[in-house]
Amino acid sequence: MSKTSVSNESSSMVCLWVEPWGTDHWMRPGEEFTVVTEAEPEQSPFNVVVHDQGITVWVNAGHDAEVFDKNGGLVSCGHQRPAEDGS
Repeated sequence: MSKTSVSNESSSMVCLWVEPWGTDHWMRPGEEFTVVTEAEPEQSPFNVVVHDQGITVWVNAGHDAEVFDKNGGLVSCGHQRPAEDGS
């Protein structure tokens, strides 16, 4: 099993994308999430990319991945996603 942690050290919401599935998990300032996959560490299971839209964790090893908060709770796709502006 492999894990990588991502934290939001900014003053605004940040999106953590998990690829290749395109799931989005929104972090408030100060939050930390951990991406977990069944791949072994020697399989180089993750690439982490920081970009203008947030942070992307690519899971490379062909295994599913799950996202957890720092208390061990499962963080589902769309977690804390900001509401769409209808204007």
